[in-house]
Amino acid sequence: MKTIDEEIWDYLDGGLTADQKAEISAKISSDPAYQEVFTELQEVHQLMKGAELEEPSMSFTRNVMDQVKLEIAPIALKTKVSKTIIYSIAAFFLLSIVAIMIYTIANSTLSDETFEVPSLKLPVNTQEFITPTSIRIFFFVDIVLALIYLDSFLRRKKA
Repeated sequence: MKTIDEEIWDYLDGGLTADQKAEISAKISSDPAYQEVFTELQEVHQLMKGAELEEPSMSFTRNVMDQVKLEIAPIALKTKVSKTIIYSIAAFFLLSIVAIMIYTIANSTLSDETFEVPSLKLPVNTQEFITPTSIRIFFFVDIVLALIYLDSFLRRKKA
C-alpha cells in the first residue's frame, strides 16, 4: 500500500499508467488531504526542476586519485597458527594409528597364509569394510604420507 506522498510523487514524475493517473487526479480533486500534499510536493518538484546540478571541476577525479595514492596501503592480515596445536593434532592421530596397529596385531593370528582382522563387537558388520586389503591400503597410504612429511622436514632443515 503506497502512501499519499508516494502516489503523488509518482503522479508528478509521470511514472503511472493512464488509469492510475485518472484515479490520482480524482483523489486530488475530491480529497483535501491529497490537495494539500499535492500543492506542497508540486512546489518542491518545481524547485527541483529549476535547480541546476553542480558539476565537479575538471581535475576533481585526478585530485581524488592523488589523495588516494598518498594514503598508506593497508597491510594484509596474516594469521599464524600455533605449531603446538598442529603437533598435538598430529600426535593424536599418530597415537590413534599406533593403538589400532597394536590392537590389530595383538588380536590377530600372524601366519604366512592368512591375515585375519579381529572381530569387533559393533552393531555394524565390520567384516564388509575392514578387510586385509583395506588395512594394507591404509598402512601403505600412512607410510607414503610419513615419507612425504619426512622429506619436507629434511628439506626444510637443509635450507
